[in-house]
Amino acid sequence: TSTSLKLAATASVATLAYAVYQYLTYDYRWWWKKRALSGNEVTDDPEWKSNLIHGTCKEGWERVRNEFLHNFRVRGELGAAVCIYYRGEKVIDLWGGYRDTRRRCPWDEKTLVNTFSTTKGVSGFALAMLHSRGRIDFDEKVATYWPAFARNGKGDVTVRALLDHACGLAGPSPPVTLEMLEDKVATRDFFARQPMEWNTPYDFKGYMALTLGFYESALVQMTEGPGQRTLGQYLREEAFTPLGIEDELYIGLPDDVPDSRLATIDGLVGLEGLWNTNSFPRGFMRKIIVDAGSYTGRAFRNPKLSDAPSVMDYNRREVKRVEIPASNGQATARAIAKMYRAAERAINTGGKDNPLGLKPETLAVLMRPTEPGRKNGWMDEVLGMEISMGA
Repeated sequence: TSTSLKLAATASVATLAYAVYQYLTYDYRWWWKKRALSGNEVTDDPEWKSNLIHGTCKEGWERVRNEFLHNFRVRGELGAAVCIYYRGEKVIDLWGGYRDTRRRCPWDEKTLVNTFSTTKGVSGFALAMLHSRGRIDFDEKVATYWPAFARNGKGDVTVRALLDHACGLAGPSPPVTLEMLEDKVATRDFFARQPMEWNTPYDFKGYMALTLGFYESALVQMTEGPGQRTLGQYLREEAFTPLGIEDELYIGLPDDVPDSRLATIDGLVGLEGLWNTNSFPRGFMRKIIVDAGSYTGRAFRNPKLSDAPSVMDYNRREVKRVEIPASNGQATARAIAKMYRAAERAINTGGKDNPLGLKPETLAVLMRPTEPGRKNGWMDEVLGMEISMGA
């Protein structure tokens, strides 16, 4: 019996040592190598450049097209699109690869893909438009527009501080649920009662990875007018439709948009992120996957979409359906480019070409640099790295 126990203990130690060795020496590009061996790579088609890459490239912009191709040829890109406007003119509009690699469904001109944090930039337009229309002042207290927000010591928080990730509101616990997000009043009340992670705005900075958009949407509802439209509804009526992109950009995807237009994300799932350590700040993925109670873990669990948060969660139709204005926009690259073209034209034509009515004072505020935290500078409490960002 004693010998058996010793053998079992030795085997356990050897297994643990092997696991530690694998963890410490594993090639962080293992996932991409796994993809390359799957037989579903774009470049497995010998005529992939002509069969799977489409769009237009203006003369003089060929280097961008070459880099787009390089993404597929060298970096294992599955499917993608890129669109660039330069001085108001569209110079690049490319798309290619597969929108669904397992079914080998080609990515076409109208394919919609989850835009993750690119959604934050689009959502920011709603606040910019409301500022230009005199509905909101970035230096005013949030509670002036949304009285319930003053709960739990947030009465002096300004709109600017909230949008600048400076209030410690990234990780409510327990997290908001998908079911709650279907009710805008319940969602507003949930976020209004959350306490700050630190005592005073700008003590620290912490990336509001998912919650930023919920606070922005509440501000839109409380300032845009009696209809209290959500952020997604407001932008659809006031920006997407006037720009002619209402069928190419959504925050909250309608059920009548067919699955045949949607790209399927293929990414890390479960514990796989623990082996991808070189791609993220030290300890970042461990906190998200293993330490759910940490500020980082909570920041990526609002709403909680699965036990181990993954980009794959965003393939689910019920996740696309609700509004998560910080991370679940569905769009073409062309639609995103048209949004930013509107801002660029407003700036560089002195307001003569300004379809969204953005005033010079609004654009000046948006281009102003953000501020560091008083106690930890530019170190982000969620990401664990130095970074400067706004809404």
